[in-house]
Amino acid sequence: MGYKLPKTLRASLRTPIGKLFRGKIHAAARDAKRYISENNPPVTISIGDYCAMTLFEVNYFPDVVVYDGKTLRENEIALNLDNYDVRNVSNPPEWITKVAWKVIEHIIKQIQTNTSNKCRVAVRIDGEEDLLVIPAIILLPHGSMVIYGQPPLNNDEGIVVVLVTPSIKKTVQDLLNKFDTHEELKNGDNYYRGEV
Repeated sequence: MGYKLPKTLRASLRTPIGKLFRGKIHAAARDAKRYISENNPPVTISIGDYCAMTLFEVNYFPDVVVYDGKTLRENEIALNLDNYDVRNVSNPPEWITKVAWKVIEHIIKQIQTNTSNKCRVAVRIDGEEDLLVIPAIILLPHGSMVIYGQPPLNNDEGIVVVLVTPSIKKTVQDLLNKFDTHEELKNGDNYYRGEV
């Protein structure tokens, strides 16, 4: 089963879910890094290439990086993922596929059980990663954090950090409940390269 974003929800998803750190991107990343460190989250996931690259440039390395190799849908971007175990999964634009959901769920469990030698995992998305903020928030343990880039909106841009709490989980689950659901998704539901 997959979830497809209905047109009626597109505008509402532009509103930041968590704490927005505004300003020049590196200043925003440094502020976000400070906030993350103060909260000592058990697991951190960043969504988006430019967000991950900027976090790396301020010496913050999330446990999980979800990216698609592009920024703004078209510009190629190269991330240095030497310290990450890279997985590949398909997730078409405006979708959350079952397989992408399951991969994120498995990786979170893997990181939680491997606390003595914490691994880092990067998930390269064939398609688009934006909506994977939703399963990340739903699946992460309380106190964890999801970090993603906020595109320009009314002159506000920067980095959003979501502190995962029961109320945030409920808000995001309520949002997901408004998505269209589909039993099958061609070229998406059964595509995964790597060990789950």
